[in-house]
Amino acid sequence: MGSHCVSELEQAGWIRRSTIQEAACLTFVRGTGVDQVAEDFGAVARLGRALDIDDFCEEAFAHQEKHPMIALRRVGDWVLVVEDNGRQGQRPEVLRKAARQAAVSVFWDANALTRFSHAVRGDIRTSFEAVLPEYREGSRPDELEAARADLPWSQADPVALMLALAGRLTGLSPSPGWLAGDFQTFPVAPWPDDLVTVPNPLDKIVGFLPELIAALGAAAQPDLLRAVAAVARHTVGAADCSDDPVVQKALSSLSGGPAIDRGELCSVVREWAWQSTWDRPNSKIRNQLRAADALRRATHEDPLNALVGTLTKARQVRGVDAGDLARIVAAELGGPPSR
Repeated sequence: MGSHCVSELEQAGWIRRSTIQEAACLTFVRGTGVDQVAEDFGAVARLGRALDIDDFCEEAFAHQEKHPMIALRRVGDWVLVVEDNGRQGQRPEVLRKAARQAAVSVFWDANALTRFSHAVRGDIRTSFEAVLPEYREGSRPDELEAARADLPWSQADPVALMLALAGRLTGLSPSPGWLAGDFQTFPVAPWPDDLVTVPNPLDKIVGFLPELIAALGAAAQPDLLRAVAAVARHTVGAADCSDDPVVQKALSSLSGGPAIDRGELCSVVREWAWQSTWDRPNSKIRNQLRAADALRRATHEDPLNALVGTLTKARQVRGVDAGDLARIVAAELGGPPSR
């Protein structure tokens, strides 16, 4: 190991003696201000407070069962986002928003899980586990190989290694000064998870007759799209939220209207999720949240994934019966058996 590498790792070693030594996520964002980065992370701006790192960690621990928290400050040309035992900064849903120019994320937890991520202009180019850097993901998985090549990935603390690599990419030497002074801190209303494409979505569906599931697998795309729209319409109606303007636009798009702004629908799901956990939660809001999430899944680009996801979430909505859902789908597919 070269002396330069030793020096970099020694500089990063302070993190294991800091307030966030056991589990944290540090995200460096370039190209925008603190307020914009906070918004990209899902911060609830009206509840922002200035706290030092120790008080922030106490707040984050006290609220960990309800919501995440972030602490932000400017470090050089970058905005540093600190999470104590958090993970928002390693989520693709967040990195794509925050990386207007560039973002570097270093995540570790108490179970020795780690993640290093590098994103540029909304594109996650490289992401890997610190203990297995040979297994890389992203649009350009090998882009950082020159930068990380001489770091001893199998011989040193993975957190120090990730911080050293982050320092090389940001030009910021790992320093206890990163955590000094006050931060702008916020609770976070997390952005919904991405809608992923499952190769065999019918393997995930339960609670319906095998004959109906077989019919879904054989159905033509137009029939699946009609079934998705019908199930979504029934679900939001049962939850009494079909009058919401964004919900109306989403339903219209499923029936051939103008394309839905998925970001707008995600914002509704995020806001209702926040209301369901913080702003005097009640059963109606929670039920509407489940219906809105079912509707969001109906916007999946793949019709079969959309229908399976919508059916799965719809069954969690109070007032929605699995037998009714089966009959709705059967009618759109031409009448296969239902229950």
